[in-house]
Parts: sequence; structure tokens; C-alpha cells
Amino acid sequence: MKINKQNNHNARGANRRGRRAKINFKARAGQWARTVPPLAKTPTVQILTISNVPSDILEAIDELAARQDRSRSSFVRRELQRIVAEYQAKEALSKSR
Repeated sequence: MKINKQNNHNARGANRRGRRAKINFKARAGQWARTVPPLAKTPTVQILTISNVPSDILEAIDELAARQDRSRSSFVRRELQRIVAEYQAKEALSKSR
């Protein structure tokens, strides 16, 4: 008896698995593509990195973070959240007047 792909159960399963993986990948890629805003609508922002922060500022941040027993990134993240919350509160107050 001649066994070809159509009669070989394992070969069919392997083919199905391969196709399913490709379909899932395309579905995920399509979903990801829908969630990303078009580049034309994305505002231009300068990304804040360690390389464009002066070293004296970084040293001051490190000292402040050490006093609170925190890492630099944790300290900066918390302070940025506090600053944004202040601005949002001021904006909400000015809109309510």
C-alpha cells in the first residue's frame, strides 16, 4: 500500500499545525497593526534618556532617591507621576471655573 500525505495521519496533522501557526501569526500581526496609530497622527516627542540629562542633575536625583531608599528609576517615575497629577488637577480646576 502506498502512503502519501493524504493517507498519512501524522503528515496531515503536521500540515495543519503549520497552517494554524501561520494563521495565528497573521491574526496577531493584524491585531497589532490595528492598535498602533498611524505615524502621521503620532505627535513628535523627544525621548528623555540618561544621555541627554546633565550629570550634576543625575547626581542630585541619585542623592534624593538614596534618602528615600529608592532606585533612580523608581524615584523619577514617582516624581513624574506627581508632577503630572498636579498639572491635571490645575487643569481640571481651571476648566471648572
